[in-house]
Amino acid sequence: MSTLRLTTFLRTFECAYTSHIPRSIKMNQRRRFSPLRVAAAVGVLFALALITSADWVLAATSDTDPAQVLTTIAQARFGALTDAELRMLRAAPTRELAWASKIEDPEDPLNDVAKAESWGKERTVRAELLAWLLSDAEASKLVHPSGVGLAAARIIGKLDLSYLEVIHPLTLLDCLISDGIDFSHAQINSIDLRRSSTGTIDGDISAVHGDLNLRLGRYDTISLFRAEIGGNLDCSSSRLAGDPPLAAALASINGDVVLHDGVETAGIIDLRLAKISQSLSVNHARFIGPNENGLNAERATIGGTLYWVDITKTARTELNLSNAHAAAVWDDEKSWPAPGNLYLDGFTYEGFAGGPADGAARLQWLRLQPLAIQAQPQPYHQLARVLRDEGREEGAVQVEIARENALIASGGISTANWLWRETLRATIGYGYRPLRALWWILGFVLLGRVLFRWGYGAGLITPTEASAYHAFIESGAPPRHYPPFSSFVYSLENFLPVVDLHQGTYWRPNPHHHPSNRRREAKWADNTFSARLLRCYLWIHILAGWTITPLLFAGLAGLLHND
Repeated sequence: MSTLRLTTFLRTFECAYTSHIPRSIKMNQRRRFSPLRVAAAVGVLFALALITSADWVLAATSDTDPAQVLTTIAQARFGALTDAELRMLRAAPTRELAWASKIEDPEDPLNDVAKAESWGKERTVRAELLAWLLSDAEASKLVHPSGVGLAAARIIGKLDLSYLEVIHPLTLLDCLISDGIDFSHAQINSIDLRRSSTGTIDGDISAVHGDLNLRLGRYDTISLFRAEIGGNLDCSSSRLAGDPPLAAALASINGDVVLHDGVETAGIIDLRLAKISQSLSVNHARFIGPNENGLNAERATIGGTLYWVDITKTARTELNLSNAHAAAVWDDEKSWPAPGNLYLDGFTYEGFAGGPADGAARLQWLRLQPLAIQAQPQPYHQLARVLRDEGREEGAVQVEIARENALIASGGISTANWLWRETLRATIGYGYRPLRALWWILGFVLLGRVLFRWGYGAGLITPTEASAYHAFIESGAPPRHYPPFSSFVYSLENFLPVVDLHQGTYWRPNPHHHPSNRRREAKWADNTFSARLLRCYLWIHILAGWTITPLLFAGLAGLLHND
């Protein structure tokens, strides 16, 4: 029948071709229409049939079951299909999750991904077939908008989606993907790998428009360098077994980064320069192993709260927040790293959402930084500002004073600077406790009163005017018109600058005055020596007054705050 139809077609073709040719030429053409030319025409028609065969198949089956169409195309492309592959293809046009196991229960021991190596061939899916289903233009048209879902299967080979555009979500639950997944430079809807076990996950410079769900599974290194995630990055209750476990430097996450409920790792989670629009939550995480581990969020931007709560840690667990920013901090003391493993220089935050909020406790927090950077002023300024904004002025003052003490203890200042800061510390608390100077003033005035009273009684303080001096020598008392001596007023006047109470001008310690009844005392009690000592003390008394009194007023005016 087919031969007859072909012959008829060729004759019709010949007639149409020769109908407009003169008779003489027609006769010549018929002589040239040899069997060889017939065979060539047949070959051309056969090639055209092959080129358009796919369109014919789709056109012929446009009204048939999409699952059957997918299966037919996949068989033509990949050959014989496993039971798991058939189930996946049949479920793809629906909202159903394709189970490679006969028991559709994630809690069943037969679906334990830790035993996936023992699963038979019937539960395997080739990675190249899965990648084709997700990315092929014709095949993806037949996939339901909810995406491709597969459970309890063993993926053979690396799932390579790099540089592809995947418009549907990908869900692989309780699956073993030993060779890992590569979606670097890809545009992908969302990825759900809950309870799965994978090799390396490479998502560098990718764009995941939805969530990246890595909960409850075991994953080798997760690399998300400069990746963009439109939803959440969730690794809760997972075992992050790679080195590094999670490398997401310069990543942009529009939702939360969630490391909750026993997530475990022996390495450092790298979020340097990451931009997290919502919260970074490390809650009930377990950092284990003998090597360095913890969180490195240096220069990261966290739009929400940074949680560091209920952490299981080692002596080498680090928390690096250098030059990072968070809207708020929520932590607890038992989760703080060991001394030397906390980095806070440049870290800014708006307040404490939970955990210790008093100045004393937070000072202990700052002292967990390495000794080499404990004197950096920024962490103290930041903490003091937050405490002050929360109405904890006394705590803020404690922090500012601790900052100055740390600077002195560091030894990184000159001798002159050290002397100046020690003076400020002792007298007015670096300007934060100016009223401390009143105790110094009171102490000097009372000490001066005692010493000057003794000096006057010993005849070591005499009038400065000549007539009054001679009268004082003769009678032991100044003339009546002369201002009488008051040890308290004398001490107060000489201590306070620019204050004249008519004592210092009229009375002075006199080393050259020798009362007749005291000239034969022992040398140690020589009035000349005692008067010289008293005069030296007077100089110290005056200098102390000129130092402490201005510091008092400068402190009250806030001129010495090193803010």
